[in-house]
Amino acid sequence: MAGYDYHLTPQVEKEERYDVSTEERRRGPYVLDITNLNVGDWLPSFAPISADLKYKKCYLVRNMKVYEAYTTGDTALTIKVAKGSFPFVGMFIGNGSKGATVSAIDKSNSSFDLLTIAAAFGANLAVGDVLFEAKTVTGANQKYIANSALYGKFQVTKDVNIVSLIREAAEIEPDKLDIPFSSNDKSNMTGWFQFNE
Repeated sequence: MAGYDYHLTPQVEKEERYDVSTEERRRGPYVLDITNLNVGDWLPSFAPISADLKYKKCYLVRNMKVYEAYTTGDTALTIKVAKGSFPFVGMFIGNGSKGATVSAIDKSNSSFDLLTIAAAFGANLAVGDVLFEAKTVTGANQKYIANSALYGKFQVTKDVNIVSLIREAAEIEPDKLDIPFSSNDKSNMTGWFQFNE
């Protein structure tokens, strides 16, 4: 139609993340905490979620897959992570033994986000390693541990954000997930979520 511009970039979906016939959803809607998320952000389907089962509130589990090998050192103050994990300035990241504070983020590259850290991470990181949002700069403890996954992709709004969650699924393909699950998440979900690895 005249006066309209339909040159929009579609959302890319990776299919067959898990066997949908095994999917079981949690009862009732959950309110998503959108702290450090932006209105308009699209959360991918099957994103790891930490759900408070009593109060029906939930949190995005911000795990990041290392995009390029990192060698620690006093001048090694940037880490490349795969796109789509929703890092934010001021967050602590860790791997269970070492950690750092994110002081800046460059999202200009289409393949990865470049995290600037306030001090050397303290350990080497290989491609594919998973970093999580940590409780403190030590990186020892994960802030939110997944017990659910997001059902369907979801766009953050300025209003109350109501989401549906998955509590059980099998034949999950980790390489097809936009946001990875950490080893802590997987241990917490044993018996309910089966990962093909």
